[in-house]
Amino acid sequence: MPRLLIPLIIVSVGVMIYALIEAISTPSARTRIMPKGIWIVVIILVPLIGGVLWLLFGNENSYLASTVRGFQKTSGPTRPTTPDDDEEFLRSLDVQRNQKRRDEELDRRERELRRREEDLEDDSDEDQNPA
Repeated sequence: MPRLLIPLIIVSVGVMIYALIEAISTPSARTRIMPKGIWIVVIILVPLIGGVLWLLFGNENSYLASTVRGFQKTSGPTRPTTPDDDEEFLRSLDVQRNQKRRDEELDRRERELRRREEDLEDDSDEDQNPA
């Protein structure tokens, strides 16, 4: 029995240490299912099972994260899936449109001002040089 128990303890401690280091170094925004602090507590309190659960489900890069449906991330900001869901992208489009509209209005006013100046110059030339 002790022959089997010692390798099991070594494997358990190894998995726990690896999972704990990975959980601590993973940003909070990339954790799945539970907040990062709870994951760390689970890994410490339930060494083998907690470590294996972290490696399978804990972060976005985990083994089963892309294959398991139904586990939604509960912590950190959510990332939009399409550009029309991204509020920052839509705001930047509005800013670009408004800037373009202002530039066009400014160009139109400048053309109008030049045209008026030319008309005034033509009128003043006719007044000074009557034919």
